[in-house]
Amino acid sequence: MICLYTPKIDELSFRQSLLADEATMAYNAEWGGALSFPRENWEGWYDRWVKNAAGKRFYAYLYSEEEKGFVGEAACHWDEESGRYMLDVIVHDRFRGKGYGTQGLMLLCEKCCEMGCGEVYDHIALGNESVRLFLKNGFREVSRDQEGVWVQKEL
Repeated sequence: MICLYTPKIDELSFRQSLLADEATMAYNAEWGGALSFPRENWEGWYDRWVKNAAGKRFYAYLYSEEEKGFVGEAACHWDEESGRYMLDVIVHDRFRGKGYGTQGLMLLCEKCCEMGCGEVYDHIALGNESVRLFLKNGFREVSRDQEGVWVQKEL
């Protein structure tokens, strides 16, 4: 069983290590792979994503009782360019295959519903296995382009 946990700013080292892990971020290879999240960026990022989210953003860690620690992250944000609420669920590579992605996605959708989102989307790279995760959890494919698959769910 997992739960959503809003981290404190001094707990962003987990996010830093999650984004820097090559195996975890392999799905992002098309867009650069692993990402840097240096400490000097934490305060500005935290202000925008956690302290001043203003109903347009949500961010939390996925905390596993079983693992007694963080196993991933879940986020939602209003994307001005597409005019859609976009989801993001990342499970650390060493915890994949245990159902945490499904649980995290379900919890995130519940949170988005509480935020008043009528529908949510994700754009998933072609060949990324997480498309199946979304489809088996009530999302539908709405389109494909040269970069990926758009999935959508009405809440």
